[in-house]
Amino acid sequence: MLMNIPGILSPELLATLCEMGHSDVIVLGDANFPGKRFAHEGNCKFLRADGISGTALLDAVLSVIPADAYVQTPVQLMQTMDCDKDLEIPIWKEYEKIVAKHDARGKSAVGYLERFTFYEAAKKAYCIVQTGETAIYANVLIQKGVIK
Repeated sequence: MLMNIPGILSPELLATLCEMGHSDVIVLGDANFPGKRFAHEGNCKFLRADGISGTALLDAVLSVIPADAYVQTPVQLMQTMDCDKDLEIPIWKEYEKIVAKHDARGKSAVGYLERFTFYEAAKKAYCIVQTGETAIYANVLIQKGVIK
């Protein structure tokens, strides 16, 4: 047990976050995200966080690592496809609030990547975490910053 560490961060995930260096990327994939396949294709670490929401995990991760201050949008969300462009994606607002809680830039630290660009970026990540999040388009890419 550790003090002041969110209990939903498993020992494996904590070790991974600790191993990551500045500009390394971690992806929090929703329950529909093909995380295992992308991790295999990209030869990156793959972890599971079954039963844990994307919002809870994003909040926990950003409580122990900073988002990269040297890039404009260190947190990237997956854009909707054209066929889904009229859908409301309420989890994005939740993600923006969580990022704003941990980053002085507020929601301006959040950007959006086209779906297949997001997939390619995920394959280059240090780690992909498969969450239990059931909301659609609830995938998050976080670039780790410098701990000062």
